[in-house]
Amino acid sequence: MSSDGPDGLGDEIARARAARAEREAVKQRATKADDGSISAGAYALRYGAEFGTSVFVGGFIGYWIDVFAGTKPWGLLIMGAFGFAAGTRAIIRAYNELNARALKQTQEPQAPEDGN
Repeated sequence: MSSDGPDGLGDEIARARAARAEREAVKQRATKADDGSISAGAYALRYGAEFGTSVFVGGFIGYWIDVFAGTKPWGLLIMGAFGFAAGTRAIIRAYNELNARALKQTQEPQAPEDGN
């Protein structure tokens, strides 16, 4: 146990508050720097998942149309083609979203330099 008096305790509290404020500032800067940045792997996973899901759902619906209507293989082929088109549309939409985000980040006004 230390022999810090009331003044020593106040100094400790001030140092702890300053350290906490510094950690919060570093965390806030890191959060701001990472805002809107998604890795290329995340985009590849999104593109693949959206496309694959669209084709699968279209094919699944087509398969069940074939089962109930007895139109093998036309329901599967037609709905698979619709799923392919929907997947392509989803990828184009995601790509345009990515480009809009990148354009927004490059066109944000920069802070004035030194005020001169």
